[in-house]
Amino acid sequence: MSLTIKQQTTHWLHRYIFINFLLALLISSRYLAPHELSESVIANVFIVSFTINQIGLFTLLITALLRFITIFVHNIKLIKPLAIFVSSLALCALITDTFIYQQYRFHFNSMLLELLIEGGTEIFSFTWAMWFQMVAMVIAFFGLQIFICEFIWRKQGSHDFKIRTLIMAWLAFFLISNSIHAWADAMFKREITQQARYLPLAYPLTAKSFMAKFGLLNVEAQKQQALLKQKKIKSDLHYPLNTLQCASEQQPLNVVMVAIDSWRNDMMDSKITPAIHALAQSGFNFSQHYSGSNNTRHGMFSLFYGLLGHYWPTMLDLQRAPVLMDELQKQQYQMGIFASAKLTSPEFDQTIFRNIGNLRTHSSGSEPYERDLDITEDFISWHQDRDNKKPFFSFLLYDAAHGFSLPPGYPMHFQPSLEGADYLALDDDYDPVPFINLYKNAIHFADSQIGKVLAQLDLSNTMVIITGDHGKEFNESKKNFWGHNSNYSPYQTRVPLIVYLPNKQGVDTNKVTSHYDIAPTILTEVLNCGNDSKDYSSGHSLFSDKQHGWLLLGRNGYYAIQTDEQISELDRYGNFTIFDKGYQKKRNGKLNMKVTLEAMDEIKRFYKDKAK
Repeated sequence: MSLTIKQQTTHWLHRYIFINFLLALLISSRYLAPHELSESVIANVFIVSFTINQIGLFTLLITALLRFITIFVHNIKLIKPLAIFVSSLALCALITDTFIYQQYRFHFNSMLLELLIEGGTEIFSFTWAMWFQMVAMVIAFFGLQIFICEFIWRKQGSHDFKIRTLIMAWLAFFLISNSIHAWADAMFKREITQQARYLPLAYPLTAKSFMAKFGLLNVEAQKQQALLKQKKIKSDLHYPLNTLQCASEQQPLNVVMVAIDSWRNDMMDSKITPAIHALAQSGFNFSQHYSGSNNTRHGMFSLFYGLLGHYWPTMLDLQRAPVLMDELQKQQYQMGIFASAKLTSPEFDQTIFRNIGNLRTHSSGSEPYERDLDITEDFISWHQDRDNKKPFFSFLLYDAAHGFSLPPGYPMHFQPSLEGADYLALDDDYDPVPFINLYKNAIHFADSQIGKVLAQLDLSNTMVIITGDHGKEFNESKKNFWGHNSNYSPYQTRVPLIVYLPNKQGVDTNKVTSHYDIAPTILTEVLNCGNDSKDYSSGHSLFSDKQHGWLLLGRNGYYAIQTDEQISELDRYGNFTIFDKGYQKKRNGKLNMKVTLEAMDEIKRFYKDKAK
């Protein structure tokens, strides 16, 4: 019995979508690759069934869309291209998200989209080779889809493809995975529930109230999670807690702060950074220094505000500048702000530098090294033309190390070295040495520019601070982490800190310090403010006798508490994972509840009322 065109189209479409479902499952295995196989059988059953459930759900949605289109479009010559376009786009989006997840352990989200749109090439620097690979991958996907499409159309028989059977199978996996998750959530089996985060747009079933009726709830674990869960703040910001009491010095020091984007702790020595190393010989080298986070937005926030990135959304909403910048302007410091990347993304023009008139928000150049050259030239010009009768504050942010960017012909001191970063090639077996050497060469270039800045300064009356906004990882933890913004290991949070003060004899110190300490140091040592640093910061002066018993790292919804023994990562829902200092997961690791509760108090300390 011959089939009508409509029946042929329906049969073909079901087969076509099923083949793409299998392709999507194969691609989705990349989400599981960075994670170790669980020792729990039920955990493995959950992740397998949940992956099939999740990818099956996306497939059913695409099937429904295409079936809906066939109601209005009956010409197979139009339906095929539409199906190819939709399927190719979906698979390209899926494989792109797997690349993002493997490097950063989060999925494509609104923040990343904002950075792509606003920051563009100033945040994401891709070589021509990478662009070629990405375009080739897209073309290959479309070519594969055309082949599958035509092959199925020509080979299909007269028998219908039992889509109802597949839907019933999907429902079975849906029930299995969600039942396991609901039980695990009630029993606080984190080795199961944390696996849901591996997949995009995952919202598995939870049923604590229902489970509690049958006595299937781990009450003690529930109490702990409720205690750790971040509460919504129902009050206004109270920052600073008390008005600053400062007195201008008769001969105030100038302050120059320099940051190298993505500069990690072990990349400061006489070979990689000769100019900075020379300054360090007469300054303070804080070898156990940490940023407040693992990314530029919150690392810079901690540097200027002395607060956890948890406060960033509030400061942005209120467009509240840090008290450090307010006091510098109050004491009539001339302001020279020179950033290689845009100051509009992230919105530093609305936060840190909110009150600076005629703010220089952009630099000239299409490549990071060009913009680094530009800020050096602009600083030198500004410095020579400034009013010598007034003190000045200047901040410079160099971007070459972040973008692995070097001028053509710049000496490649560290070999073997890549010519450019190939992010698509990164995996657990990738040899990091040439990549690290490219990074070192880029830092060496940034140092050459900083050397020109230092040559302009009169160090007899200038405080100099040189640091990084966050670190950079090259798979040192052997978990396929590359770059930053993906975890709170020391590779991504520990940065160099060199401080030169003309009236203090410099030394090397290995006491634990933080970006939270920078604002209190300037306010105390230079601006002569008498307040306790707790009035405006989570830190204290680098030159005080106070010590950090623990450090808060991170941002709103995802942060870490670092102690001498371990790193505890927590999310907004009260879930946590414990790592040792080498960023290896500690089996049966436990929170230090005393420290955790102290950290949670710090998160809400600058709000007028208690969190509700």
